Amino acid sequence: MKLSEQHGKFNLRTLLTEILTSDLSALLVIILYGIGALLIVLYSIGQFHLIYLYLKRNRKAEFTPKLPVVQEKDLPFVTVQIPMYNERYVAAEVIDACAKMQYPRDRFEIQILDDSTDDTLDIINERADFWRSQGIEVQVRHRPNRGGFKAGALKEGTPDAKGEFLAIFDADFRPLPDFLLRTIPYFQDPVVGVVQGRWGHLNRDYSAFTRGQTLLHDAFFMIEQQARSMAGYFLRFNGSAGVWRRETIYDAGDWSGDTLSEDLDLCLRAQMKGWKIQYDQDVEAPAEIPVNMVDLKVQQYRWTKGRGQVIRKLLPTVIRTPMPIMVKLHAVFDLLNVFIIPGILLLAFSSVWYIYILYHNPALGVYLLVFSFALINVALAPMIGWLCMLHYGKGDFWNTLREFGRTFPAFLAIIVGIPFFQMVALIDGLFSRSAFFHRTAKYNIQSSTDSWRKKMYAPSEVPALTWFEGGISLFFLFAIFLDFALGMIGFLPFHILLFVSYGTVFTLSFQR
Repeated sequence: MKLSEQHGKFNLRTLLTEILTSDLSALLVIILYGIGALLIVLYSIGQFHLIYLYLKRNRKAEFTPKLPVVQEKDLPFVTVQIPMYNERYVAAEVIDACAKMQYPRDRFEIQILDDSTDDTLDIINERADFWRSQGIEVQVRHRPNRGGFKAGALKEGTPDAKGEFLAIFDADFRPLPDFLLRTIPYFQDPVVGVVQGRWGHLNRDYSAFTRGQTLLHDAFFMIEQQARSMAGYFLRFNGSAGVWRRETIYDAGDWSGDTLSEDLDLCLRAQMKGWKIQYDQDVEAPAEIPVNMVDLKVQQYRWTKGRGQVIRKLLPTVIRTPMPIMVKLHAVFDLLNVFIIPGILLLAFSSVWYIYILYHNPALGVYLLVFSFALINVALAPMIGWLCMLHYGKGDFWNTLREFGRTFPAFLAIIVGIPFFQMVALIDGLFSRSAFFHRTAKYNIQSSTDSWRKKMYAPSEVPALTWFEGGISLFFLFAIFLDFALGMIGFLPFHILLFVSYGTVFTLSFQR
């Protein structure tokens, strides 16, 4: 007779204990925990290899590519493309920044690709008229529909562009005046199909929230993109602050709107065709960081879903395409490293189950020791954070430490608290062919005195998934109590971090 049937009455606590400590439950939790640990370790191996390459080759001669010298008379015609959709707060600024770029005016034009349904078009036309009066050629193409979204706008606009080279800037970017002069000369190499600059940050110091996000971008551009560039691996065109050779676009099959990551889709197809992406991290184009949690979630959902769609579309082709083994491994890794998200979630949720099982069966702790190699990831985030903060600390230890302290906690809360939302997006991308493009709102926020509240485009609704995040936060609060109640405090720091991170993401989602 089972314990739960003794004395002829039902005992829920005893029944749960029997279920959670059964052999089947133990096997299941070990499997789930092990899969999570494996995904994290595979991700960590790839990231540590990139850090190794970065540190090994981080000498000035190798860090900055040598820019070819091109006489002004030999500079080719360039079209600057600015795709827009409802950008009333930033439309004028991006047009003005592009118009002020230093480049021969007889070999330069601006093409504004607008799908707006509000008064953005009026702002565009006013700035276009102004810059035409200053001698700059400006095309304005307005579409009555958003067919293909950003990819569709670029695909329809490119045939009318006069330039052999196409510089692309999203509406929240402010390219520096020398951007074209520091990118176009790389195309002297006929194999170079794309030149990508580094994203800077217009509103890094707006709040702790924006500072935390900048580290997400810096980790990619300053470490990953730089390391891949120095090693000759596949790189990403990041959708903005880059220049394309028109021939490359057509040779790779043109822009496609069947994924939400049209940039990753096209640049992978181009590189598999033999084209090279040149990256120069000293060429910076500042952009606006999302200033509230809902807008960040919209951005991350689109990016993560788009990655899932590109994995489904191109992973088999990447695997089949002949290329050097390390190039292929890192191309596959760059596509699949998004699976760190289910790894974190599996480890987090199964850890609560694991401590309960360990309490009743300490012998199973041997599996925990085996899987503890996943803790290699603990050193990864602060290491990347410190390397990025060296840029802001300008080589001074105390300034770097100060920047790290001001930036890393918010970064950690974001990367730990948002994976549930990203996981839903990843599943959506892997199994859904729908590709509706939800834009990330921009408000022209640059200083702490600027406000996004009560502006058009400000979020009015809380995403439904937010309530699940609140429930997850409470779940890990329960896990903290369980840690203390059972005297199993090995996971306590992890559970506290999860509780605080999900609670922060949940709370910030209600900002208005």
